[in-house]
Amino acid sequence: MKVFVFACLVAIAIAAPAAKPDFDSSEEIIIPQPYQFSHQVADDDSTNYQSRVETQDEDGVVSGQYSFVGPNGIRYTTTYTADAVNGFQAHTDEEQTDIKIVFPERYDSDEFDN
Repeated sequence: MKVFVFACLVAIAIAAPAAKPDFDSSEEIIIPQPYQFSHQVADDDSTNYQSRVETQDEDGVVSGQYSFVGPNGIRYTTTYTADAVNGFQAHTDEEQTDIKIVFPERYDSDEFDN
């Protein structure tokens, strides 16, 4: 009889509906946090030139710009915005520079063996 009562209690526990959460977990609530950052690299020795600036406002609109000098000496500058209405929008400009990119010399691994 004890086994029968125990089996009934286990069956009731398994058949009981799961507790419902107090919120709808499928709805994601995102509260935009304004921010801004930037960085810039200008290294004449390695001819590494790049920069980036980005901001997000209290409405969640992200805007920014990044640029770099390619191996052909052209500076590529991309300006972008992203928001909930228009999505991600970007535009890239190219500007010829007089920068001559220095490529590192290739070293054979045998030169570093002792």
